[in-house]
This record gives sequence, C-alpha cells and structure tokens, in this order.
Amino acid sequence: MSVYQQAKGSIVLKTIIVLLVGVLIWVLYEPYQVREREEYCKKESRIRLQNIRTAQLRYIENHGRYADSIATLVDFIKQSLASDTTWSASMFKPLLSGAFVPESLLNSPKSWKPYAITAVDTTAIKKYLVEDPDGYGSIGSLTDDSKINKASWED
Repeated sequence: MSVYQQAKGSIVLKTIIVLLVGVLIWVLYEPYQVREREEYCKKESRIRLQNIRTAQLRYIENHGRYADSIATLVDFIKQSLASDTTWSASMFKPLLSGAFVPESLLNSPKSWKPYAITAVDTTAIKKYLVEDPDGYGSIGSLTDDSKINKASWED
C-alpha cells in the first residue's frame, strides 16, 4: 500500500467547479466589453456629428440656408468633392473605423438609426439642430442663439 493516495472526487463536482470558474471569468470580462463598445460608439458618433457640423457650415456658405436632411448633406459633399478642387476629404475628421466617408453621416454607429436634423430658416437667425438617436449629444439649437453650431458636449 502506497503512502500517497490519489485524490478521490466526483466527476460531477469537478465539472461544476470548472463551469463556475468559466462563469466567473465571463461575469468579470463581459462588462468590460460593454464599456469599451459604449465608449467607441460615443466617440465615433461625436466625430460624425462634428463632420455634420462642418458640412452644414459649407452648405450654408453655398446655399444661404442649412440643409434640412442628412441625405441632402451627403449628396452635397459627394458633388463638392467630385467637382470642386478646393474641397477635400481632409476637411472632415477621420472616423475611428477609418477614413472619412460621406455615407458615414447618415446613421449613428451604435443603433444604425439616422441622425435627426431640423433646420429653421424662417427666423432672422438661421438655425439647425442635429441629434444623435442614441443620446450621445447634439449640434446646434433651435431656441438658443448662443448655441448655433455648438456641440452639447463642448459646453
């Protein structure tokens, strides 16, 4: 008889321990992934909103009013980049996911819902408001003249 005996234990208990360790690792790691994704979407959306602001400023220079839809802005950017030699994609901030693409202005990166834009040209001061559907911020204001072209997170 040997002095050393092999540990005896149920295979069921060993399996439960391994599963519990796996669950513990997942519980600790999963919130980190959620926070990282949320931070990425927030930064990406704010870059897109700033690019919309840049496009709106160029649009009002050429047309004397703000664009009332994001699709109008995208078409304006595409036509300007193709025909105007003073325009370049470097006017716009590069996205976290790569270079600037005009179509990136259409949707929010988190939910892929379209950005909501409202333009008012009937008042003495032309105004617009662009809002992120996921709540990461807005550009402009329809009521406060001091917030025209200002981002909500820049205050």
